[in-house]
Amino acid sequence: DCDGDVDEDVDEDLDGDGVNACQGDCDNNDGDVYPGAPEICDGKDSDCDGDLPLDEQDGDGDGLAACEGDCDDTDAALNQDDVDGDTWTTCDGDCDDADDGNFPTNDEICDGLDNDCDGVPAADELDVDGDGVMECEGDCDDTDPAVSPDAEEICDGLDNDCDGDADEVDEDGDGYSGCDEDCDDGDQAVNPDADEICDDGIDNDCDALVDTDDEECEESSGDDDDAADDDDDGEFAGGCDCIADQARSRAAAGPIAMIAALALLAARRRR
Repeated sequence: DCDGDVDEDVDEDLDGDGVNACQGDCDNNDGDVYPGAPEICDGKDSDCDGDLPLDEQDGDGDGLAACEGDCDDTDAALNQDDVDGDTWTTCDGDCDDADDGNFPTNDEICDGLDNDCDGVPAADELDVDGDGVMECEGDCDDTDPAVSPDAEEICDGLDNDCDGDADEVDEDGDGYSGCDEDCDDGDQAVNPDADEICDDGIDNDCDALVDTDDEECEESSGDDDDAADDDDDGEFAGGCDCIADQARSRAAAGPIAMIAALALLAARRRR
C-alpha cells in the first residue's frame, strides 16, 4: 500500500495484471510479473518474491538455464548447443561437439577416436604396444612393439612385418629358410647342404665361395697342373678329375707300350 501522496504511475496498474506498484507489482510494465504470479522459464522474478528460481539462473554462464534444457548448469560444456551440426548436443551425449564424426550410436572407424561416445575407442583402435600402429591398421601383434606393418623382418621366429609369413618360411621347400642361411630361398638346389657344382657360377652350398673358389672345386678350368688331391678327400679337383685321370693313364701306358714294341722287334729279328 502507498500512504499519503503517491505518484500517479505507482498507483496505476500500468500492465493490466490487476496489481499496481503500490500493491507490490515489482514490474508494472510486465503483465506476467506480479505478486503470486506463477514462475515461468523466463529468467524473471515473476512472483515478485525477490528471488529468481535456481532453474532460471544460468549458473555456468553458457547462455542456458536448467529450465531451458541445460542438463548440467554447473558445467558450461554440457548444454543444448549443437556446435558441430551432427544433431546431437552435449546434453544428448555428444562427447565431442567439435567433431561431427563423434556422437552416440555412430559406427566406430579406425581413427583412434571414441566415435560412438561410449567412453573409449574400440579395442582394435588402441595402440597398446606404442609402436605407432593400431590393430585396425594392420598390427598383427599389438602387444609387441617389434611387430607391425612398418617393422623389418628379422630372424626371430615372428612375423615382424605382419605380411603373414614368419622368417622360418621355407619358400623353395629345400628344408632351409633365409634365416637358416639359405642364400637363395627361391632355388631348391641352393642351400647349405647342397653340393657345389663347379661350373655354374652359383654358390650352391651357400658358403660364399663360388665354383673354383670353393674347396670342393679347387680347379675347374681343366688345368690341374699338379694333378693333386688337395683336400685329401680321395678325389681330384671337380671338373678336372677326368683330365687328371687321363693324364695318369697316359703316363702309365707309355712305358708299357715301349716295352711291348721292343719285345716285338726282338722277336722279328730272331726270325
